[in-house]
Amino acid sequence: MTRPSDATRGSGSNSTPTAVPGNRQPLPGPPGGPQGGFRPGPRFAPAPPPRRRLTPAQGSRLGLISGLIVVLGAAAGLAVTLLVPTLYAARTDIEYTVSRENASEFLRTDRNLTTQTVLITSRTVLGPVADANGVSPDELTGRVSAKILMGKDQVTSEVIEVTVLDPDRQAGVKLADDVAKQYLKVFSQNGPKAYLQAQLDEARRQLASAPAATAPQVQTRINTLQGQLDTVNIAGNRAAILVPAYSVSAPAYPNPMLFAATGALCGLVVAALVAIALSRRWTRS
Repeated sequence: MTRPSDATRGSGSNSTPTAVPGNRQPLPGPPGGPQGGFRPGPRFAPAPPPRRRLTPAQGSRLGLISGLIVVLGAAAGLAVTLLVPTLYAARTDIEYTVSRENASEFLRTDRNLTTQTVLITSRTVLGPVADANGVSPDELTGRVSAKILMGKDQVTSEVIEVTVLDPDRQAGVKLADDVAKQYLKVFSQNGPKAYLQAQLDEARRQLASAPAATAPQVQTRINTLQGQLDTVNIAGNRAAILVPAYSVSAPAYPNPMLFAATGALCGLVVAALVAIALSRRWTRS
């Protein structure tokens, strides 16, 4: 009996399907699962409706609210000046003359003047003044300032302005005067003049008890020290009170204009935030 060919094998209604080889993967089914349903893609949210414009009445209302907030901020700044204590400024000017040797060197002169301003505000000067007036040194240090005044064409002068803040005018003037006098005392005690004077006094004491053999040497030293002292007195650095202590008429703190401007600026920031919030709320559809 002849065996049917491969071409006719499997034909007919009762033929079995050909098996899929093991090294092949089946094709994926249709999207949506075994049922063949179609899954729609993601839907995009509809565009928001356009915002309405502010009406003229709403714009005027926003301007009125913003202006009111700024005015209230300035008024609050002025009100703060009534709550803080008032301080008055007392000033005195000290002239610090630089020696001829240093006058031609700008950097050295400026550094010398800056050193004097640091000395004025140091505890060496302010400590005794604070003890004499019943004030703590730390408190007095925070109320005393010193600066070098500028001359014409912004050229550094040799005048140091000392300022003292105090709630009482007379007390401030006394403090400024005491600070200036204490500075002159410290300056004279620590300067070259005081050193030469001490050396000269010591040499004169040695001359009084020196034997005849060493007396000429001591006398020569005395003459040298006296010459150096005369040079320092004539051409050395000098300090003196140029303007006595006085009280400034206008209060130094608080400054009403500065406080009002600060309050108005804060009110302007708040008004801008309020205007943005209200405009968004009123134009929402």
